[in-house]
Amino acid sequence: MQKFTQRMLCDGVQLTCITTDQFKTSAFSAAFVLPLAEENAAAAILPYLLYQGTEQHPSLSALGEALDHLYGARIEPYVRKAGESLVIGFIGDSIDGSCVPDGAHLTTEMAALLGQLLCCPKLENGRFPEAEVRGERDNLKDRIAALKNNPRGYAVRRAQEIMCANEPFGACEYGTEAGAAALTSDSVWKMYGQVLQTARIELFYCGTAQAELVADAYRQGLRLPTGGTRYCPQMDVCRVDHAPRTVIEEMPVGQGKLTLGLRTGLTGADAAYPALMLFTGVFGGYTGSRLFCHVREKLSLCYYASAALDKLKGIMMVASGIENEKYEEARAEIERQLEDLCNGGLTQEELDNARRTIINNVRSMQDSPLALEQYWQRQSIAGLTQSPDELIEQLERVQRGQVMAAGRHVALDLVYFMKGVGA
Repeated sequence: MQKFTQRMLCDGVQLTCITTDQFKTSAFSAAFVLPLAEENAAAAILPYLLYQGTEQHPSLSALGEALDHLYGARIEPYVRKAGESLVIGFIGDSIDGSCVPDGAHLTTEMAALLGQLLCCPKLENGRFPEAEVRGERDNLKDRIAALKNNPRGYAVRRAQEIMCANEPFGACEYGTEAGAAALTSDSVWKMYGQVLQTARIELFYCGTAQAELVADAYRQGLRLPTGGTRYCPQMDVCRVDHAPRTVIEEMPVGQGKLTLGLRTGLTGADAAYPALMLFTGVFGGYTGSRLFCHVREKLSLCYYASAALDKLKGIMMVASGIENEKYEEARAEIERQLEDLCNGGLTQEELDNARRTIINNVRSMQDSPLALEQYWQRQSIAGLTQSPDELIEQLERVQRGQVMAAGRHVALDLVYFMKGVGA
């Protein structure tokens, strides 16, 4: 049994608690939520700088010792994109408090430490140490440059960048290499001040402790300035009205990457979203889908082919790896399968198989505290409170006609082909 509790600790600071005795470990996270900007490097560097130490634990080794005393707990910095929001902060896990004699103390210390990492950094002359800024600036540049080392993922990123060029969603959450190279101690410190003053804060806990104890623990660590207006995320599906575009770029990769970007006009806030999930599943969401069985297996047009939804932005991305000479044929077949599903080609067997797979995936997510953290953080940012069990109930009720109706919302926006040359 998982009990969902959500409360505002103060203006713009929200805590989501999943109280359950299902796990032997507890999960925690604490993050700033900001609007995505054209350049995000000054914000993306922050969690890695903040991880260098706190006022109470002023070095990585001191922080490590503190975690060792908490039965070997772990905390890591992260940068995420959630719809048109940038999420920067920390995620951690520890043995659950119910498994040790001083369990309440363990939970309190973990939550307080996460709050301290956000708000009470180790400083030098009133700001981040210069040497650490230089080091993390170089690490950020390398992190951004390394995105191209994964052509499969980079092709989808690049397609989203082109597709959403005039929307915040098109920006890279890490910023650009040029933006990272230009970072200075002054610019980073200025950004941190703005973040403390204006960012929304999302806190999370999953474990046996009661929500009030967790809330008090997070309050101990958070030290926020008063005044100012904190960011309130909004979902924007941007229903564009233009003909599909085609962009072909050459890169030194051994295999072409064909990516289709589609607008669905639906997000997780829409009643039709579970039907859209099933449509995506049938189309390209698992190994029994049209893209896998027909385009990849039967016709051998792709090395891989799949479709995925972004719940907060309302876009669908089709990703495939192909030989360059099969570009036209693969593109035509992918579009043909999409059209067939919308126009009555969906069978009840296909729907039932996709439904079982998606429901099993949702159920398996509930077996991992860290997977629940990602699910509930995105839910909270979007202002949604639907639990995984409620989502399963909705998926079970969706009918074939509703799935095809949801599919008819899907419109092709961009065809992006990363043509492999000279690899």
